[in-house]
Amino acid sequence: MIYLVDSSCFMTASRVSYPIDIAVSFWTKISQLAQNHAFYSIDKVYDEIKLNDDALSKWCKDNLPDDFFFSTETEEVYAKYAELVNWAQTKGIKQSGVDKFIAADKADIYFVAFAALAPENYTIVTEEVSAVDSKKDIKLPDACSAFNVRSINFIQMLRELKVQF
Repeated sequence: MIYLVDSSCFMTASRVSYPIDIAVSFWTKISQLAQNHAFYSIDKVYDEIKLNDDALSKWCKDNLPDDFFFSTETEEVYAKYAELVNWAQTKGIKQSGVDKFIAADKADIYFVAFAALAPENYTIVTEEVSAVDSKKDIKLPDACSAFNVRSINFIQMLRELKVQF
């Protein structure tokens, strides 16, 4: 199983739960796990993180291996992206929510498109919570479910990896 970690995990950890300047052992362990290929992410997550020129973007640049962010720039991903766009437009969600989900500069739709190419191989890790009945927007776990991709939160991933601090 390959874990793909969403930007929400990194951002929530660095800004709320485990600030980089305080929870040094946490971030050291996360770097070690990444170096050992315990989990990965996608290029669109790095793009989202780089938008903020902050401690997290610097930490990612300095502490993650070169092969940590998988490229979503493939014909297969774009074909699955198109399927997700069609699915999103039939959900009965406000157009602004659909537009947010299918935005080319956001990672969520690319996560699902990438993982849905081989759902038996991937688990998406996100801090987003399912809101299947929402008429306002589409949450990453709900899109995962619709495309048979497993999703869990960051702490669940750490437990499955048997990580301790």
